[in-house]
Amino acid sequence: MRRAEEGVCDQVVKTSHGMAMVTPSLPLVWQVNAIRVEDPQATVAQLAAEADEVQARFGHRKLVMHDERMGARLAPEFAKAGWNVFRVLIMLRRRPADRPPERGAGAEVSRDAGAAALAAFRREQPFGWQDEAVRQLAEMDDRYTRVLAARDFASPPDDPACACRLYTHDGLGQVDEVGTVEARRGHGHARAAVAAAADAASADGCEQVFMVTDAADWPQQLYHRLGFDEIGATYEFLKLPISSR
Repeated sequence: MRRAEEGVCDQVVKTSHGMAMVTPSLPLVWQVNAIRVEDPQATVAQLAAEADEVQARFGHRKLVMHDERMGARLAPEFAKAGWNVFRVLIMLRRRPADRPPERGAGAEVSRDAGAAALAAFRREQPFGWQDEAVRQLAEMDDRYTRVLAARDFASPPDDPACACRLYTHDGLGQVDEVGTVEARRGHGHARAAVAAAADAASADGCEQVFMVTDAADWPQQLYHRLGFDEIGATYEFLKLPISSR
C-alpha cells in the first residue's frame, strides 16, 4: 500500500507527523494528495494544522492512517471537527468463492476497454460532471499501470458493464477500482470481473490477493462471498470543500 501511495504521486515529502503525497499535476484526485500519518502521538489539532499547511494549494484536506488503533482513537474527534471519517477494510482472499465463476463471464481486457468502462462508471458519480476530474483519474490509472504493472479486467469482456484493475508488487496482488454502470447492476458483473482478476493474480504467482473497501458500504458482502475476509483496516479522514483564501 505504501508502494502504491508513493509511486503514483509527483513527490513525497517528510512532514512533522508523517509523509505527504503531493501531486499538483492531479489536484482533483484526493488519493494522490494526502498525508500518511505515522506519528502515534499526533493530536487532531496538530494534524489538521499540518494538512492546512501542506495541502494549502488544494480544495480538500486528506489524512490516511495505516495504524487502525490510532485511526479509531482519533476518529470521534475528527468527526466532531467536521471531517468525513472512513474506516477502510483490508480483505484478504483466504478461501474459495461460494460458487465457481461462470466460464468466460469475466476476463482480462485491453487498457482502452478497461479505461472506457471505468470512465463510464465515474461519470455517474457525484464528481462525474467534471470532465477534468474524470481525465485526472484516468491519468492516475496510467500511473498505476507503470508503477504496479496494473492490468484491466471486465465483465462481460466484449461489452463491459463492470471493470476493475489488478495491481501486483513483490508477491502481492490487489484488486481495486471496481465499478459497474448503474443501468447494468444486479447481473453478477462485479462478481465475474473481481473473480477473474483475483484468479489471474493467483495464477501469476501472487502469494496473497487483497482488496480494500469502505466498511460502511455493501461491496464487502460481495467480496466476502468471493472468499475475501477482513484482516484489519485503515482510516481515512477527508474535509471538503476548502474555500480559497
